[in-house]
Amino acid sequence: MPFDLTRHPFPPRFRSLRLAARTELVPGFVRVRLQADGPLDGFTSPGAGDHLRVFVPEAPAWASVAVDEAGHPTGESRTETIVAFDAEAGWVDLDILVHPADDAGDAGRIGPWAASAPLGSPVVLADPKGSVVLTGTPAAFVIVGDASAIPAIRRYLRMLAASPRGLVVLETAFDPASLDLDLGPGIELRVQAPDPAHPSSSLVAELASLAAEQPPAGADPARPDLGPDVFVFACAEQSVVAPARALLAAWGIAPERAVAKGYWKRRAA
Repeated sequence: MPFDLTRHPFPPRFRSLRLAARTELVPGFVRVRLQADGPLDGFTSPGAGDHLRVFVPEAPAWASVAVDEAGHPTGESRTETIVAFDAEAGWVDLDILVHPADDAGDAGRIGPWAASAPLGSPVVLADPKGSVVLTGTPAAFVIVGDASAIPAIRRYLRMLAASPRGLVVLETAFDPASLDLDLGPGIELRVQAPDPAHPSSSLVAELASLAAEQPPAGADPARPDLGPDVFVFACAEQSVVAPARALLAAWGIAPERAVAKGYWKRRAA
């Protein structure tokens, strides 16, 4: 069951929208709908992990997004995975993690905006820089991620519904039953509790353990090793990247046929 990953670059573009609706999925995780005044001409998101940058106003007024002389947004932004969109209707949905304040009392800007800014507040989006599109059906898949990867994991699970088997390793404090994960009968879910002092450490351990094992075996005696036909997605804190690449090497999977990224990086103590 062959599959391919193709990468498509997109031209840069900024768009002005407004906060149209919010829904608390679970405490600390908010879905927002961002609405434009008309169609989002040229906007597309064909890949499950497509992401864009979000620029929001400053609290407490949430009045306007700062821009430079060229009209480009400035200041704090955050990269978010696209949950759903309708370019003709002019809306984009994002799921935003609302992080607690750090020791200095800083909770960032995007989370508090998503959780408490009044509806109608302005926002500027920078379109995805590109897309990684999966076509075909992998013989099996391994998905590894933390809470920041949940939107991408949801989309990948829907795209991979025809795959006969899969493993999802998720590091999160959220109840998996509340996360709308589409797990078919051949999918194993392993949930790991996060260690705030060592984010993604359980995922690193799982990746190392998988690399020491054989890849899933095929039912066809002529093709007993499915390694190259297994799709791997591993995205979480930056520390997952090296063990994910080690897994690819151990299973004979070309790096361009997988997705392994650091979605964020832990601040140095």
